[in-house]
Amino acid sequence: MLEFIVRGTMRIFRMRTRETVRTLNRLIRTCRDAEELCIALAGTAESAGLASLLRYRSEEWARQGDELQALVLLLRGEPETRASPAAPLLRAWLLLKASALGATDLPALEAWQRMQHRAALRYEEALNGYLPERIRRTVSLQSDRIEDRFGQIVTLRGQYALHTHGA
Repeated sequence: MLEFIVRGTMRIFRMRTRETVRTLNRLIRTCRDAEELCIALAGTAESAGLASLLRYRSEEWARQGDELQALVLLLRGEPETRASPAAPLLRAWLLLKASALGATDLPALEAWQRMQHRAALRYEEALNGYLPERIRRTVSLQSDRIEDRFGQIVTLRGQYALHTHGA
């Protein structure tokens, strides 16, 4: 009887571990996609300040992805390491569009805001599912950071609108 309980508990533990690794890998890919997008948007921004901010944010996304990869390794899983296949295509499209139409800040801010929103939704979905407590704390802290950056984008868009309409 005890052997049956132990085997059942181990099977549940392995299933939960696989589920956690899948969830973390989805978040890693989200981070890598956002990292790629921020790099691309930095190349399309008109102002040096926004370009610098986007490059910095790209580095933050990279660090978040690295943190999640470390958690997957602790679970003895195989972590994602790259962005989704669509990310480099989007990056190329944004750079091509900027070279044809010229660099501007508002489209870069809008794309950044959309990406932050998608990332926030993915983190919310992860936090609504099963995660071990230690991993949940890390994902929650990263989610809070994403929400803070979202507020930063809204502020920048407001400043851009004032600057554009006030000029």
